[in-house]
Amino acid sequence: MKPRVEIDDARRRITVTADINVMSRDMTGTLIALVREEPRRADHDFIIDVRESYGDGSHDDVVLLAEAFRAAGAGRQASHTCFITPDPGFVHWVRTMDFCFDNRTHLVFDSPEAADAFLDQKLKREPAAA
Repeated sequence: MKPRVEIDDARRRITVTADINVMSRDMTGTLIALVREEPRRADHDFIIDVRESYGDGSHDDVVLLAEAFRAAGAGRQASHTCFITPDPGFVHWVRTMDFCFDNRTHLVFDSPEAADAFLDQKLKREPAAA
């Protein structure tokens, strides 16, 4: 089963929501397809809600994603991936992801609203595009 995807290209933001039936291979495949379809999305901010997911992701999934993002030219501008999870140990997992992606920081939030608020503040601080 595929995750639900909401794309807001105007704000450079993609929200991906996984329910209990979404396996890591489905999530990984969806994210890779998003950046292959439109390479500029490799520099979008992502909100990935995994509160209900099975949690079967592995280092191999992260490596596949990082390779796809690099191939799409990721790193042209600073970006964030915000994971939504109640798992207190997830913060350690996302810190290791920072080393796999160019110019992308991975963070953990309790809710999609908190991640949106963080990214909205970041958007306000960014200089306007010329």
